[in-house]
Amino acid sequence: MNNIAIEENFKNYYLTCGQTYDNFIFEQCPIEFMDVAQMLLSKSENNVKPCNIKICRKQQSELENVFLNCGNDYQKNALARYYITILIMVEFFKDIDNKVFKSLKEQIECFINNDFEKIKQNYIVGYMPYDVARISKKAGQKIELNIFLIDIDNKDLQQAINNFISSREPYSIKLFTNNQLTTHYDQNGNLIQCPHDYMTRNISKFVTTEKDYEQEM
Repeated sequence: MNNIAIEENFKNYYLTCGQTYDNFIFEQCPIEFMDVAQMLLSKSENNVKPCNIKICRKQQSELENVFLNCGNDYQKNALARYYITILIMVEFFKDIDNKVFKSLKEQIECFINNDFEKIKQNYIVGYMPYDVARISKKAGQKIELNIFLIDIDNKDLQQAINNFISSREPYSIKLFTNNQLTTHYDQNGNLIQCPHDYMTRNISKFVTTEKDYEQEM
């Protein structure tokens, strides 16, 4: 693993929980940077609770296996949206309500095990994206959503994530990916655009890896 140096002002603003109010998308992030970003953003600061989700190729493959059971795109969209929401709500409830937390973890297990009948049953009574803001407000807990995508190239999954960006939720969303976004459309066909829906920063201007040092020599 390469050593990494992150510009201090960037770290203090973008990688400190509760500092941002807008949505941000950071593409082409070095893996080492994403590891550090996830660690720094896992700490509650400024009375804001981070809800951090990380999706790698393994989780994408599990979701794609579930999609094979779907009869149409509508079902795939619904389950992708539901899956992302579960991941967020697990992070919200893990230090708040252990009973709900365990129930949500079991719902994720259904995706891992490709238990399609159970997934459909859970979906009927499960959380939807709008519940994230509603429940956090009801609990009096400010949140921010930090999403880390590693080697993701599934458009259905990306569109479900883009829903949160396009809907302009009342909390800051920061999305980090080691690639470029597979699509900039959400499930409703809306194009997420900078700077209307999110802002972006060129990571290479703020992050230096050991490999970069070697190339300069």
